[in-house]
Amino acid sequence: MEIHVGEHWIANFGNFSVNMDTAVTAWIAMAVLVILAFLATRKLEIIPRKVQTIAELAIGFIESIVKSYMGKDGLKHVPFIASLFFFIFIANLEGQVPWRLFPLPGEMAAPTNDINTTVALAFVVSIYYIGSGIFEKGFGYFKHYLQPMWFMFPFNLLEDFTRPLSLSLRLFGNILAGELIILILIGLVPILAPIPMMLFELFVAFIQAYIFAVLATNYIAAATSKEHH
Repeated sequence: MEIHVGEHWIANFGNFSVNMDTAVTAWIAMAVLVILAFLATRKLEIIPRKVQTIAELAIGFIESIVKSYMGKDGLKHVPFIASLFFFIFIANLEGQVPWRLFPLPGEMAAPTNDINTTVALAFVVSIYYIGSGIFEKGFGYFKHYLQPMWFMFPFNLLEDFTRPLSLSLRLFGNILAGELIILILIGLVPILAPIPMMLFELFVAFIQAYIFAVLATNYIAAATSKEHH
């Protein structure tokens, strides 16, 4: 079996090239997230039923992450952290879908299998936590760039963007590596060998989403903390 590394189903729109495989699956992940949110909230009850119970447990899980870093004051950031976690988790799971069974014009892949997606997520996290710091402290937020000495400004500024960027590279690398290993196992032993690996990848999908959400929460907590000078 021939395995291609790093190839995408590319479509050209004028002067722009778009990785359609990950663009389509990213929109699918967003659609799934919206549908699940609608189903969970369309008929809220004091005594929750199955879907509402699962949704409340999921949001409670995110709230516990936020509280552990920011306390109750950080609960206003739960919608952002929850959106990050659930989007990344669903996106990671899409790498396990047998897309080859569908008559599509190109090979599909998880959105997080595309460095463009993970870097975009890192950029969003950077803008959000810097914006949160400015909103919390005003222009006093920028004082920390001059600590411990004024000449540290370019290094402190660079750190604000390299931390989420390193996180995005880790997410991209782990998801891509998992999909490649499954492809190799399918090529070697088509029937049974890939199954344990696919189960392991379900665990990896959760862990990678969890790590991204936890570190994003940590960055927001650091930016909004009163001790952040």
